[in-house]
Amino acid sequence: MRHRYLPFLALLVGILPVMACATLIKGSEQRIDFRSDPDNAKVSVYDGSGAMVANGRTPVTIPLKKGQGYFQAAKYRVVFEAPGYEKQEVWITGSLEAGWYLAGNFVVGALIGWLIVDPLTGAMWTLSPSTVNGELGKSLSMAPDGGLMVVLASEVPADLLAKASRVGNGN
Repeated sequence: MRHRYLPFLALLVGILPVMACATLIKGSEQRIDFRSDPDNAKVSVYDGSGAMVANGRTPVTIPLKKGQGYFQAAKYRVVFEAPGYEKQEVWITGSLEAGWYLAGNFVVGALIGWLIVDPLTGAMWTLSPSTVNGELGKSLSMAPDGGLMVVLASEVPADLLAKASRVGNGN
């Protein structure tokens, strides 16, 4: 009767060193929610090297890899765009998920989880923010149909006018 459990015990002991708690519990990707005001804005997500990894229209949920390489958290640049609105950029960055990575590997995966599996899969990181809101401001120079709009200086808010530069010969 004792020998019947021996193969199961051997399998369990053999698997334990290759397990990593963050990889098993949290996974190597994280679902990020993208929202905007106004809705239906185009959202483009670029990785740390500048390559587009995803795009869509808000509201949308996109899974993103949490790691960028061995012991490197991912970093993403998010661009929101909508006709008649100023473009907005937001950054998503990874930080260490200390609880699952440290404590979980102490109990289950030990050094292999700490030094190999979780760092390679990126599961040790958490992306933040998990919900990205694009608050697009109205563009003063772009008409709702995407064309150019001309406004009088008297219609421009004083603080924005102070930042403007004069075009022309200065007369």
